[in-house]
Amino acid sequence: MKLKALLQDVETKSVYTFDPEITNVTDNSSKVRRQGLFVCIKGNSFDGHDFAQKAMDRGAVAVICERDIGIKNSIIVEDSRKAYAQICSAFYSKAHKKLRMIAVTGTNGKTTTSYIIKKILESSGLKTGLIGTVNVTIGKERYPADLTTPDPVDLHRYLMLMNIAGCDACVMEVSSQALEQERVYGINFDCAVFTNLSPEHLDYHKTMQNYARAKSKLFEMSKVSVINSDDEYAPLMLRSSAGKTYTYGTDENADFRAEKICLSADGVDYSLSYKGKAYRVAFPGMGIFSVSNSLAAVSAASVLGVDIPKAIREAERFEGISGRMEKIDNSFGINIIIDYAHTPASLENAAKTLKEIYDGRLITVFGCGGDRDKDKRPMMGKIACENSDFVFITSDNPRTENPEMIINDILSGINTKNYYRITDRKLAIKSALYSAVKGDTVLIAGKGHEKYQIIGNQKIYFNEREIIRKLLEDKARF
Repeated sequence: MKLKALLQDVETKSVYTFDPEITNVTDNSSKVRRQGLFVCIKGNSFDGHDFAQKAMDRGAVAVICERDIGIKNSIIVEDSRKAYAQICSAFYSKAHKKLRMIAVTGTNGKTTTSYIIKKILESSGLKTGLIGTVNVTIGKERYPADLTTPDPVDLHRYLMLMNIAGCDACVMEVSSQALEQERVYGINFDCAVFTNLSPEHLDYHKTMQNYARAKSKLFEMSKVSVINSDDEYAPLMLRSSAGKTYTYGTDENADFRAEKICLSADGVDYSLSYKGKAYRVAFPGMGIFSVSNSLAAVSAASVLGVDIPKAIREAERFEGISGRMEKIDNSFGINIIIDYAHTPASLENAAKTLKEIYDGRLITVFGCGGDRDKDKRPMMGKIACENSDFVFITSDNPRTENPEMIINDILSGINTKNYYRITDRKLAIKSALYSAVKGDTVLIAGKGHEKYQIIGNQKIYFNEREIIRKLLEDKARF
């Protein structure tokens, strides 16, 4: 594609007359190939402007930048992040314009809500792709997800692949970092859903106000917004909405309202009230957050034109997602749950839900990730110990931090003695399982769907399901 065609939606600050053929676009100088276009982006650790000459040496024929860098074939723009998103969109034929685009954002519940929406839309005849934390799904193909919301070049490539596969719609999780970094800039969403907001990513955003403002950007670019009215940040999301708004929740003023809620080990049962009509919902997910997630999905599907009874029927057939309150069957009568809970709010929700629906002791295994928000560590330690009978504090994804120091941070928030410190995660899981008796519940929190541990800069294979199965086989021999 010609350079001028790629820049058709980009407002440039410098005049250029050259118009080479472009065969690849990137913001990573090491990925530049011959006839490439390199976009200089300034990040927290590196400034792409410092690598522009390296990109030219590798075969780039033009550079997009925010200041004069002394390179002949360079074009200056006001915001290179926005320009990058627009260029990637053009490079992949503006694939998003041929799809019904549905976005889900929030601290917790994005993945489950996205999957339920996808199931409902597909049952209504819309072939639907999905982009999110667990993976990218296009037809029968699955692609690994390195980021909840991919960088623009990967995002628009996936959207083009959805076009090729004959998809009618795309449901995607949109993270706060993606919104702050303009990864989805230029996409006009048909529907955007807000689940909730609680402390997370504050190592990046610094304050809850910044975090909330980043999330609110999504609703400025959506035709319809579906907002959780039970959340304290709902007013901000509603004020930010550029299009029509709908609310859902247990609040009496919510457009889609959940009433007569009943929680059990088999799922949740409630009445959905909308425009004077009531519909019974029996959703097979545990906990009050399952009410919120299923209600969000049905509400979004409804405003997208799906008949509410039909949306409910498909939601009720939802089979769950790997690592989201996933129960591991066993012969010991122990309730073993793997959950992705890695924030204070999600850990508290998971623990309280399990304590409410199961009678035995709750034994929790958890840790906190390294190189991430340190402030949540003591909060999570306090929450785990206050809501569990016993807690095994262990390692999660330590990354480049010392796992012992991470555990020290967790312990600083604990003033009880119902915990054990076992840094080796496999040994912590073993200790929890072997200390459990019939009727007890073991919650293994933090990693969910992940099948690895990040230690240093390496991903080490670590599949908790396989580990649990092997440990149970060994336990059966005693």
